[in-house]
Amino acid sequence: MLTSLSIKNYAIIDHLQINWEKGFTTMTGETGAGKSIIIGALQLVLGNRSDVKDLKNNELKCIVEAEFQISKELLLQLNDRFELDNQQSLILRREIFPTGKTRSFINDSPVLLNVIQSLAPFLLNIHQQFDHLDLFDRSFQMESLDKYASLTEIVLNYENKFKSLQALINQFNKQEEALKSGLLEKEFIEFQWNELSAAQLKEDELTGLEDELKLVTKAEEIKTNCMQLFEIIQSERGLLDQTQTGIGLLKNIQVNENLKNIYSRLDSIRTELKDLSLELENIADQTELSPERISQINHRLDQLNRLLKKHRAHSEFDLIQLRDQLESKLNQISVSDENLLKLQYEIDQLHNQLIKEAQSISKKRKAAIPEFVSNIQKLLLDLGMLNAKVEIQLQQNETLNSEGLDQIDFLFCANKGGLVRPLKEQASGGELARFNLAVKSLIATKNEGTCMIFDEIDTGVSGQIALQMGNILKAMSQMQQLICITHSPQVASRADQHYYVYKEHTKNDTATKIRKLNKEERLNELAKMLSGEPPTKAALKNAAELMSL
Repeated sequence: MLTSLSIKNYAIIDHLQINWEKGFTTMTGETGAGKSIIIGALQLVLGNRSDVKDLKNNELKCIVEAEFQISKELLLQLNDRFELDNQQSLILRREIFPTGKTRSFINDSPVLLNVIQSLAPFLLNIHQQFDHLDLFDRSFQMESLDKYASLTEIVLNYENKFKSLQALINQFNKQEEALKSGLLEKEFIEFQWNELSAAQLKEDELTGLEDELKLVTKAEEIKTNCMQLFEIIQSERGLLDQTQTGIGLLKNIQVNENLKNIYSRLDSIRTELKDLSLELENIADQTELSPERISQINHRLDQLNRLLKKHRAHSEFDLIQLRDQLESKLNQISVSDENLLKLQYEIDQLHNQLIKEAQSISKKRKAAIPEFVSNIQKLLLDLGMLNAKVEIQLQQNETLNSEGLDQIDFLFCANKGGLVRPLKEQASGGELARFNLAVKSLIATKNEGTCMIFDEIDTGVSGQIALQMGNILKAMSQMQQLICITHSPQVASRADQHYYVYKEHTKNDTATKIRKLNKEERLNELAKMLSGEPPTKAALKNAAELMSL
């Protein structure tokens, strides 16, 4: 329940502190006194959009703070979602700065606004003057039936799964589109990959082939020259023989370091000449003129250069990278196809599960309708609608939606012998107000412990009907805290507490004020609502009778 509300610097409110009690509370006052402003401040702290225009003094920040006491049962439910640390007292605070910046708090801990917005429906429900128009909305009609049938949590769980199904379907559609696009270029990608893969690319092959081509094209000259050089070294009286002769001349005259060094160097030259001759002989033996190899090399060079030009690559490394990238794309297309099959399987499984859940929900809705309709008609009878007839039609669609498989219609007829038709075709403003109260009072019996606020729900009714409406609101307050803004003395007379909202004028300012009325003040206020100010004796007597009923 709502235990207190503090408002600072909001609209025409300087500062108000209201302490609320359980049961049925009414707020009355002249039009424009600020009753709806108080409700607006409450909506602000519960997450409604803020505006710097709401600041009374645009140099100071606005602060709205609401305190709630919650039951142990609700606390267990909320702790799972909001981590409230088992605190049965919740203080919500909203601050609006002159710059337009806002901050939100729960028990002095800063939170994101969407956390408070998600928490708010568990704490308080506000029904305003034209909310009865919601009755035309099939979603609201379905929500009302679900609340009466205690299906809210079940339907919410279903709705979350339905959102998951929609997300999977969207993901499937995107991947399918991407796959279709990929398949269109798959053939081209495969052709390019096959071409590059068949080329058996190696890094730096081009440089090696160019070097080899130089070698094989000069094979005959290399062979001839190497053999000639071999002969120069190895022939009789050749370089090797001459060197050996020199070594012999020095062998016996190594009398100093200089001659020894020359001897050693000549010996090294002799050894080097032997090695050179062997290498030259080996090169000559292995070098052969091969037109076939020249043709092979030229063909390979043409192939590599064509691939480089075709793909605008600078080296074999670039071609190898491109080949690997193409292979990765082909693998992705293959994986996407597999993922698409997996997604389709998940969609089918979840869809089948939701069909079963939706059918179960539909069965429970249908089972609750007769009692719901019967109780609405009883309340409408109490509210003076003696010939009212109500039907709730539930038709099953072929496809799932966020509410299940059902489509709902509230049908109504206020006149004897008339045909029931959709509400928007049948009901007047006063009839809708009474129908609205009947539905919401029945829903209230399923929401024990929360706070409900009605802002002029009694618009369009008066006299005995208004009194009956007050009695229904009084009965509702036995289940939950109820706060009602009203212009009806009959409704106000049923309350446990009565607050009077008024404007206080000073020389330079006007501000909204509120005070709780004692028994005598309350009698006088009801009499003024009946006859005007000053109240007549008859009005005072009538007010006393209303309070004693």
